[in-house]
Amino acid sequence: MVKLKCLFIGKEEKSLQTLFDYASSLASLSVVGKPVNTKKEAQYFLQEFEPDVIFCDAIAINEDIAKLLAQKDSKVLIVIVAGKDEITNSELPYSVFSFISKPISLNSLLQLVLNINTYLHRETKKLPHNQNDFVFIKSAYKFYKIKFSEILFCEGMKDYTQVHIANREKPIITLQNLKAFVSKLPPDQFIRVHRSFVVSLSNIDMVSKNEITIGKKELPIGESYRDQLFAIIQQSS
Repeated sequence: MVKLKCLFIGKEEKSLQTLFDYASSLASLSVVGKPVNTKKEAQYFLQEFEPDVIFCDAIAINEDIAKLLAQKDSKVLIVIVAGKDEITNSELPYSVFSFISKPISLNSLLQLVLNINTYLHRETKKLPHNQNDFVFIKSAYKFYKIKFSEILFCEGMKDYTQVHIANREKPIITLQNLKAFVSKLPPDQFIRVHRSFVVSLSNIDMVSKNEITIGKKELPIGESYRDQLFAIIQQSS
């Protein structure tokens, strides 16, 4: 089971702490950090962990953090921790997935997680399935046809991605960020192991506690990605 990574942003400490405690107890959620209440903290966690769900209180929405959230990928789900009468849609700079009303209860969070999973399952079914065993990678005005089995790992370099290919000395550089490029790869063959690295499961040579070896390359394992990786390893052991 893939856990949903969630982040809590805001200044209503009591409500966010209650929500944080409930979320930490659920196997379906992965909490990437304690509730944060400044724009600088929020920016760090958004970039470092790329959460799937952001819980944000009404105070933060009405401050600079709103602009920061508006810059995030549209696939990130925003949940407002507030009563619907505390904030109107006209005040929101982006589309909100849902509200969770105060006072927070475990049942309301469980229902919300169920709704999120239903939504994500429906969205996944809408995506066209790539029946091919290859992908075309655009680089320097050329399109390279690369088989999935030839891709060793992908390295995110801010606004572009280096795709490391078997038997090719230099990686192919494409002007897509890592998240955008990896969305074109089959999820059962590739796994994200760090905020900057996605690896081919079939091309892993060795895994230690903190590193993955592919050929002569040693790649770090990010703390928030370790459980999912080792769960897959356990299934194949």
